[in-house]
This record gives sequence, structure tokens and C-alpha cells, in this order.
Amino acid sequence: MPVIFISRGTMSGVRMLVDCLHERSGIRCITREDLEKIVNQHGGLATRIVEKLAKATSAYVQFSELRWPYIVLMRQALLEEIRHDNIVYHGYSGHMLLPSQRHFFRIRIEAPFDLRVKMTMQGMQCDAEKARDYINEVDDQRVKWARFMYAQDIRNTMLYDLLLNMGHMTLESACRIIENLMKDPDVQATPESRAEVDRLYLATNVEEALVTDPRTAAIEISAEAEKAGSIQLTGPFLDKAKLETVMEIVKSVPGVNNIHYIHGYSPKFQIDRHF
Repeated sequence: MPVIFISRGTMSGVRMLVDCLHERSGIRCITREDLEKIVNQHGGLATRIVEKLAKATSAYVQFSELRWPYIVLMRQALLEEIRHDNIVYHGYSGHMLLPSQRHFFRIRIEAPFDLRVKMTMQGMQCDAEKARDYINEVDDQRVKWARFMYAQDIRNTMLYDLLLNMGHMTLESACRIIENLMKDPDVQATPESRAEVDRLYLATNVEEALVTDPRTAAIEISAEAEKAGSIQLTGPFLDKAKLETVMEIVKSVPGVNNIHYIHGYSPKFQIDRHF
């Protein structure tokens, strides 16, 4: 079975759509909020980072220090949930956390502005003006968030495999489209695609170990896993003592057999290496 990523616009009806999918197929569903609860187990890290990021957008160094652990821990939490396929994840831009795989399918759900205003008025018990202001504000925040975190424009349709406009179909129609897609042979997991996910999971566990250890938390080091548990690290130039600390931490991660460290500068905003 595939992993379905649904990117939801503000008040576009995605939650009802996901409930429909769950009722019809029994597929497991997780949300961005579920992942943040997991990340918050690290001393409320997700909440603290989101709060600080709003004030750090004009300070490159501060922003970079906050952004990397958030990405690593969210990716680790997401991979933990989707490793066994047959799941729907819905959020704003979380589909950008992972590379494209055969059994990953990214869907964007949109709805006409007037319909979103109506749904907001019903959900928030407010008038049309307040509903419009709310939608515009949240939309703007999500566009900025994706740009800051992933250097991507969330409105770019090339980031998705399918876009559904809820103004031209019923909730049941959209649900049937996705349900049929989930059965398509071309998007089913293969041993090779699962192996790629396992390698990414191992690499992310290495990165998680480094960002959660106080000795290396301030150093941005990326990891790539090859076959047989071989790990390639890329990071800044380190002195002998600090490099030995990094090696010690990485060796403690289950599944790691060999480690190679490349001295260089791991780009702060290079997320597209995962596409």
C-alpha cells in the first residue's frame, strides 16, 4: 500500500476528507499536530521552535540553529509513523520533509475562496469579513513557513502529484478518487522503495542523535545511509576532539556499522537534496 501525503489549504475540507477515507478504507491517518506532540517530548521543542521562528526570520544564524533540529525531529517522527506504509498524513508542508519514492503520493487539496469563507464562518461562528481576514492571514503564514523551512513555495503545483479542487467535486467524489489511487499498482510499495525508506530512517536517526546530544546540538551535520549500515556524514570542519565526539554518538545508533565524515559546509537551506 502507498503512503498518501495530503497538503491542506486553510479551511479546505481536508479533515472531513480524511475522515471519509478512514471510514471507507480503514486506513490509518496522522496529522502534523500528531508529529509535533512527538517532537515536543524533547522538552517542548516543537512549540518552542515555532514560537521563536516567528522572531528569528530576520536573524539568519538564530533561525538556522532552530530550523535544523526541527526538520530532523519532524522527519524522524514522520518516518517512524510511515515505515510500514498504508497511511495518510495530512498537514501543510510536511510532504517536503521526505524524498520522492515509488509508494509516496503527494496530493494538494484546494477549494474556492468563497467556499472556504463559508466553512470558516460556520467553524468559527464569525462574519464573512473576519473569516476572510483569518484565511488570508493563515495562508500568508503557511507560505512564509514553507519558504523559511524548505526554500519552497507551497503553492507550486510541481510539488504535488495530484491537485483536487473541492469546488468541482463532492467530498465523496474526492474520497473515491484517492481510494482508487491507493489500489493502483503503480504506487504500491516495492522491496526497493521500502529499502530506500529504511536507509533514510537510519540516516535520520543518526541526525536525531546528533541534534539531541548537548555536545553536538549546535553543529549542523547531515547524514546519508548506504547499504550495510554505512553512514556518510557531511558537516563543518571539526577539531580532533569534537570529531571523536561525533563519531562516538553516531556509533551508538543501532544499525550503524561504518562512518565516513566529509569536512565541508552542509547547506543550511538545502532541502531539495531529499527530492
